[in-house]
Formats: sequence, structure tokens, C-alpha cells
Amino acid sequence: MSNGSEHAGSHAEWHEARLAALSAEGGWLTLVGLDFLPQGRSTIGSSPDATFSYGNCAAPIVGAIELQGESVRFTPTAAGGSVEWTADDRGTPSVVRSGTVSFTLVRRNGRLALRVRDDASPVRLQFAGIELFPFDPAFAVEAQVATPPGGAGIEITNVRGFKETQPLAAVLSFDLGGSACTLSATAGADGRLFVVFADATTGAQTYGGGRFLDIPAPRDGRTTIDFNRATNPPCSFTAFATCPLPPAGNRLSVAVTAGERRPRSDDGTAIPSAG
Repeated sequence: MSNGSEHAGSHAEWHEARLAALSAEGGWLTLVGLDFLPQGRSTIGSSPDATFSYGNCAAPIVGAIELQGESVRFTPTAAGGSVEWTADDRGTPSVVRSGTVSFTLVRRNGRLALRVRDDASPVRLQFAGIELFPFDPAFAVEAQVATPPGGAGIEITNVRGFKETQPLAAVLSFDLGGSACTLSATAGADGRLFVVFADATTGAQTYGGGRFLDIPAPRDGRTTIDFNRATNPPCSFTAFATCPLPPAGNRLSVAVTAGERRPRSDDGTAIPSAG
């Protein structure tokens, strides 16, 4: 097998694993709701009378949620006694499961909300995969990594229009098809870097809200950017994700015909707010 074939084979294995994770129970395709909590009492369950009603819950009223200021308590219907809930910005988030539905306490856009997943979501059950551009080794490029001064930030806007400044982890400089390019990255896991970018294919051949790149941790001031592994963000599949959009400096003028193509559900723009 040639070296190019080996790389293409590895790429195919990577994408199979990507699709398996995406469509697994609890994966992004199961996301069916992002419900911002009102102050006071609200309920969850399958009943139409529940504040947040999801038909695949196992009980008409699974329980009651009480939000007082920043404190959240949950009282299950089936058993007495309330418990304090923790949001994902304060540690391991609290989760309640009922039937095929789960409710996780998160903070999004500065507010407390329930992230709702349903393993029986039609989006998951009807998922038919994602088309890829043909693997092209020319889109795996070496980049120079510049570490910004401490305290440097980058303004990020998400698909719901919420803006926040995040720490800037690195600026990547590289050549792509004869064009000098730069991308700004935030921190990923285990020293890796995370990039949201757009290019000349965005909104036509690829998702209108940009694509994601997971980039290996730099070594000696360099790393490899493999655009063959550019992925569609969760908001390309569901209106209930709060994905970041490409910052102004991450809009490449070249056409990156590598990685994942636009999902069939995408009309060429970022999915709008779901509420």
C-alpha cells in the first residue's frame, strides 16, 4: 500500500469513528432542547401541562425545578426530598434521565438552562452520514505557532448572537495553496488547539456557520493543521446547540475543499436561534 493510500485509509477510519460518536446515545444528534429556566418553579415531564414537556419522558411529571437567584434545586415526583443541582460551569453538571430523555443543567449565554437530549430523536434515528471531500494530502499543512502575550483574548460570537471574550491560545501561520494564511486558536484538551474557521466554500459546499478543527498540541513552536479533518459543528444538525462562529480573522479567502461537506439540512447560513 502506498503512503498516500495509508493516509486515506487512516482518514476513513477517523471519519467512521467520528460518525459513530456523533450518532451514539447521548451524542449531538440527540439534542432536542435548550430550555432557559425562569425564576421560581418549573416542571419537566411528558405531560402537556409540564413547563418543559417532552413526550418520551417516562412520567407525566418527572419532577420540579426551583430556581432562586443562582441556586437550583430539583424535587423528583417519584421520591421525596430535593437536591441541589450543579451547572456545567461549576463542576460536573447534574443530570436527570427519564425514558429516552435526559436533562442536564448548563449555563449558556450567561443564563441557567436545561440541555435536553432524547436518544429517540428523529434526527438521530434518520441520520444518513456526512459527505466528505476526497482526501487530499495537500490540505495537511505545517503551521508555525505564535504564543500571544498573557491575557490576550479573542471575541467569539455564537449562533444565538451572544458575544464573549475567550483567552487566545495561539496564532497559527501557514501556507495553503500558495496563499499566506493565519488562524487564531483557543485552547483544546490536553494541550491541543481548537479553531473555528470559514473559507471560500462556506455557505455553498460547506456549512454556513463555519467548521471546526481539532489541532495537535504544538511541539517546538510548530504543529500540523489537517483540513481533511474539518468537521461540521453541532449546530449544523440541531437548532439547540450554541456553537461559536468563526471570528473575523478566521475567514480564509482560499477554498478549503477538504473535510466534511455541508449537511443536507443546511441552507447555507448558520442555523438561527431556537427560542
